Amino acid sequence: MVEPAVLASLAAVSRVSRALVAPDELPVLGAAALEEMREALHLDRAVLYLPDADGQPVLRRFVGDAAARELSFDEEAWRLATGAPIVLREPAGWLVANPFDPPATDWLILPLVEGVVIASAPEPIAIDPLSGTVLSLLCSQLSAGITTARLRRELQAAAIERERRTLAAEVHDGLAQYLAVARRELALPDPDRARLTEAVESAHRLVRERLRALSSETPTSLCAALQSAARRARTPVRLSGDGDAGPEAITLAARVVSEALANADAHAGATRVDIIYAADERLWLTVRDDGRGFDPAQALGVEDGHLGLTVMRERARGYGGECTVTSSPGEGTEVRLWIPL
Repeated sequence: MVEPAVLASLAAVSRVSRALVAPDELPVLGAAALEEMREALHLDRAVLYLPDADGQPVLRRFVGDAAARELSFDEEAWRLATGAPIVLREPAGWLVANPFDPPATDWLILPLVEGVVIASAPEPIAIDPLSGTVLSLLCSQLSAGITTARLRRELQAAAIERERRTLAAEVHDGLAQYLAVARRELALPDPDRARLTEAVESAHRLVRERLRALSSETPTSLCAALQSAARRARTPVRLSGDGDAGPEAITLAARVVSEALANADAHAGATRVDIIYAADERLWLTVRDDGRGFDPAQALGVEDGHLGLTVMRERARGYGGECTVTSSPGEGTEVRLWIPL
């Protein structure tokens, strides 16, 4: 028969595991894990300290209260504090100053891969083999949770920065250049009304498409996203394919399709557009129209309305893939995208 203490310990480890895999920010994860540790080990206070920007052995209080904001270890003390759990029943100034206010009489230091947990208890602390095992498991879990949360935050920051750069490119290389064409025409004694109209309409279309993309919810599937983009086109569209992808890949595919369809509507004089896609280890996408075509070497510029596809090429490369445009006068236009999933 399993002893109640063992069951309680296993339950605590399980609860900490669930707390640490939640999609929350690091302070929330740390607070949840500390609360589970506090209940499982009958502690009254538990505080998480992590290295500051300058690294160890100076640590800053990250989660918890009623404790000093900073812990300073000398190098020898830090080596002691990053080994096994240490139980203290004295001020222990030889190791580190008692961080609690009021000072704790029974407290312990639990080493993590980065930082430490400092905890106090209302009664003398005894670490038996079971408690020691539980402590080691909880500390390992908390270390893994800290690392995972930091990686998640770095990935989110990288994604935000990538999108910021893309939007900046679209504004600078798209809207700004369309408006530059319009401004140049307006400065002429006899402006080309057709070119002026085209530049203004292209700027308006770009803003409208970007606002729609930013404000709309991500479709639940790749097929739904492509169908949504196809419904906005004036030219008849035929869609075929199978497979699905993640939200970022879906968003990229939808924007490439939207740009290709907008160009087909505005410039190609097409009677039909075919969209073919497949998703397995990669996302493959082809948008082909039967319009008048153009010379990509000469016409991929703002005045010809194809600058958005240039931005899409840069976006695809940012995902480790490629977006290409193939066309020739009288032969239609084909846009191909592939990105790894």
